[in-house]
Amino acid sequence: MITIDDKKYDETKLSDEGKVALNNIQVINQDQNQLKVKFSHNDILLKHYLDIFKQHLPEEMKEEEVKTESK
Repeated sequence: MITIDDKKYDETKLSDEGKVALNNIQVINQDQNQLKVKFSHNDILLKHYLDIFKQHLPEEMKEEEVKTESK
């Protein structure tokens, strides 16, 4: 059984074209979920490396950043 729009359907009763469409929907949903996870991981890694980058800036660049933030 599959649920679409809060209704349950017996997928064994689908036409061949309906089965192909259902399979494509499932593949697309899996791809979207994987992309969401990857985006989340990339966001975390980006923040991490930005923090590391900021820690290794030359002192004069850090001072400029502080002056810019205080304006």
